[in-house]
Amino acid sequence: MGKHSKQSWEIGQQVRVGFLSLTVVASLEATGDGLPGAYILTNGTQLYAFVPHNGLNKISDEEAVAMCEQSKRITAQREARAAATAKRVIDNAAVCAKLQQITGAEFVGMADVDGEQFAHYRNVAI
Repeated sequence: MGKHSKQSWEIGQQVRVGFLSLTVVASLEATGDGLPGAYILTNGTQLYAFVPHNGLNKISDEEAVAMCEQSKRITAQREARAAATAKRVIDNAAVCAKLQQITGAEFVGMADVDGEQFAHYRNVAI
């Protein structure tokens, strides 16, 4: 087995971090601050937080629970933002279709301005 072989970081799997052999207890989402997600690991008696490229730290039970709750909140916020964006795009498309029907406009294309999607139409009735 190679020194740098890939490990499975699925919940319940054994991983080696340094000289420790630990079990993955939880996999947490990235926090949105540009850092990768974290893993909560255990050796059966101690909990550890592992962040790729940041190392391994011993954590208390309370810290582990707080990390999981924070990850859950971040995931819910990310999903809410994605749903709001999807709703805006769907609403925009519905209004554009209605305008096209009313004015006889021809769809030209979509444009992305500061993360917002806009449809462009050309009035062919003129």
